[in-house]
Amino acid sequence: MDWDDLKILLALSRKRSARGAAQLLGVSNSTVTRRLDDFERDLGSRLFDRTPEGYRMTQAAENLLPTAEHVEELMLSAERQVTGTDQELEGTIRLTLPPASGFNVLMPRLAQFAADYPGIDLEVISSPDALDLGRREADIAIRIFLTGSSPPENLIGRKISGMTASAYVHRDLLNPDDPEDVSHLTWIGLHGNNYDDSWKKVCKNGHLPVRHAVSAITLQVEAVRSKMGMMFAACAMFRDHPEVVRVPGEDVHHYLDLWVLTHKDLRLSARMRILREILAEELSQLRPYFDSCCDEEEGVAKMQQA
Repeated sequence: MDWDDLKILLALSRKRSARGAAQLLGVSNSTVTRRLDDFERDLGSRLFDRTPEGYRMTQAAENLLPTAEHVEELMLSAERQVTGTDQELEGTIRLTLPPASGFNVLMPRLAQFAADYPGIDLEVISSPDALDLGRREADIAIRIFLTGSSPPENLIGRKISGMTASAYVHRDLLNPDDPEDVSHLTWIGLHGNNYDDSWKKVCKNGHLPVRHAVSAITLQVEAVRSKMGMMFAACAMFRDHPEVVRVPGEDVHHYLDLWVLTHKDLRLSARMRILREILAEELSQLRPYFDSCCDEEEGVAKMQQA
C-alpha cells in the first residue's frame, strides 16, 4: 500500500470532493480521480460512492481511515523532527495569519526578512481557518484567541499583545440631530465555521438585530465602509479608515489576544526560530497599532514624566 494512496483517502474524506482534495494536495482534479481509481482497483474494493453531493465514504473506507490517520501522524511526526533539528537557513516556511487588513503592516518586515535570507522561501497564507500546524498545513501561525483562552498543548509560542475591539459604523449612518441615538442601526453578521457571536454580550447595543451576513472579515470591513451597518471588530481594522467611527456609547474592550505559534517539534529549527523572533519583535513594536489603549497609556506616561 502506497502512502500517496492513503493521502488521497484522507484528502477525500476531509474535503468530500475531487476539487477540494486536489487543492489540499496541490495536484490536479484528474490526478485525484485517477489515483483513487487505481487505489480502488488495487484493493479490489470501492472506497467512495460518487454522488451529486460529493464523495461519500463506503464501509471499506471507514475501516481503513484510522490506519491512514495513524500512518499520517507517524509521517508528519518524522517530518517535524527532521525539520525541527535543521540548522540551515534555507528551505520553505509556511506562515499563516488572519485575513484582516490590519496585518498588512507586517509585509514590509517580511519583505526585509526575504531579502536578508535569500535561501528561505516564504509562503504567506491569509486564511480564516485555523490551519493545522501538526499536519504542516503551516509552520508558523499568527493567531487571535479570545482573551483568557490558550493555544493547544502541542503548540508553543508567545502572547504578544492584547487586541482591543469595539463596535464601528460609517459616520454617515449616525443621526445628525442625535448621534447618541443608534436604535435605527443594524449589525453585520459574519458566517463561518468558527463564528462566535459572544461579542453581543459586551456591546451595549448587542440587542439590535443582525440584518446581513458576510462570509469574510475583509468583506465585512468593506461592508461597514459601504454603510451596510455596524460591526464589532478589532480596532486596528479601521485605523486607516477615518470615515468609520466607534459607535457612540460603545466601550473599547480587551477582547482578543495576539499570539505567534509553532508546533513544539519545530522549536529548534533555525529558520523557524529566526522568523518567530522577528515576528514577535515586530508585533511587539506594533502593539499600539493593535491595542488602542496603548496610545492612552503612553500619553499618560508622557504627561507624568513631564
